Amino acid sequence: MKLAYMYATPDVAPAKVTAVQGPVEATMHTIAATGYTGVELLVCDPGRVDRRALAGAIRAAGLDMPAVCTGEVYGQDGLSFADPDPLRRREAIERMKASMDLAAEYGAMVNVGRLRGRYTDDVEPRQTLEWIGRAIEQCAGAFADVPIVLEPVNRHYANCLLTTRETCDFVRALGVPSLSVMLDTAHILTERETVADAIREAGVLFRHFHITDSDRLPVGDGAYDIEAAMRAVIDSGFDGYVTVETFQVPDAAHAIAASFEAMRPYFPARA
Repeated sequence: MKLAYMYATPDVAPAKVTAVQGPVEATMHTIAATGYTGVELLVCDPGRVDRRALAGAIRAAGLDMPAVCTGEVYGQDGLSFADPDPLRRREAIERMKASMDLAAEYGAMVNVGRLRGRYTDDVEPRQTLEWIGRAIEQCAGAFADVPIVLEPVNRHYANCLLTTRETCDFVRALGVPSLSVMLDTAHILTERETVADAIREAGVLFRHFHITDSDRLPVGDGAYDIEAAMRAVIDSGFDGYVTVETFQVPDAAHAIAASFEAMRPYFPARA
């Protein structure tokens, strides 16, 4: 099991996002020097990313890149697989494919969280889920070797596929071989699940994990029981990457360092 930190690529507009923003080389150096072994990329429009510079900075820092997070494709540009407008659905799919092309360079996975979209009043829920499923199938068909991880997203940010159970049921019914599930502390606890129960529900589908504290504070600065969450992850036998995904409060330097110190006991090889 290894620890990564979330970095927003330069295509993500300066904003209060759950990732560090800044010059790529200096930021990668800070992440690595703190003790993290990986960096997860939060993207909006991967086609605008200088991939050579990004890869060079990640390589120079000696970091792994385990996953691409697509949250700002929806958060910044409002694109989703469930948009009633077919042109916007198509653009969302193209952004996902671009994210998968980026991930393929690193042997990484790509998440689908808010990008899946929402139920709307003028579209039947069954149709919404069908659009989401078709989009995932299309993307998986284009990049069969790039894993996709569907993320349960809590009621404050989504209105479909909120819980671990309904997300896992959707994944199993869809039957796409490269599709599995990722879990996030904030989404799990907001939906009144426990991390242990969510992991048990996901079973073999569980592939990736995001850790944060309450209100997306740096790990250790909030009210979540981080010990219980991480004990559940460890006890499950999970051997992948855990990514810290928090707001950079009061600033990035604190968020990066404080989260690492809070997580250090669970990664003794890096202590």
